[in-house]
Amino acid sequence: MPSNAARRAPSRPSSDRPYMAETQFSLRIPNRPKAVRRALVEICGRTDASGSGPDTVGRIEITLAEVLNNVVEHALRHEEEGEIHLTATRKNDGWHFDIRDGGVAMPGGIVPHPDLPGNNCPLENLPEGGFGWAIVNTLARDLHYRRRAGGNHLTFVIPEH
Repeated sequence: MPSNAARRAPSRPSSDRPYMAETQFSLRIPNRPKAVRRALVEICGRTDASGSGPDTVGRIEITLAEVLNNVVEHALRHEEEGEIHLTATRKNDGWHFDIRDGGVAMPGGIVPHPDLPGNNCPLENLPEGGFGWAIVNTLARDLHYRRRAGGNHLTFVIPEH
């Protein structure tokens, strides 16, 4: 469970003007799929409460679901007590995310940049999975990965539209 999941994001005021209740928050997410799901619900609530629109909140949720689940399934798969440290900061150009974990490095030490299948690919030839990093690369901007002090450090921006 995220370390501060008991705190609820403030409810959005009824006016149409943006509400900047919170511009930065951090979570420590245990290495479990259910903890990732709870964190995503909390993050969506906080970004919505800060005045981000539904399109931005949806792009944040999709991107973070791919990234955080990859950390649990791959980087921390052999770590029972591993944690993901996430910091989100809202700036003028969008939400900046900083994600760190102590798991194994990304293959090749770089963020994967796979292509999505073309529109002409028959449905029966589509792979069952493997779309996660293509989705992340499509939705995120300024995506950077580095291995530092035995841990993974990923940063990216989800622009506000």
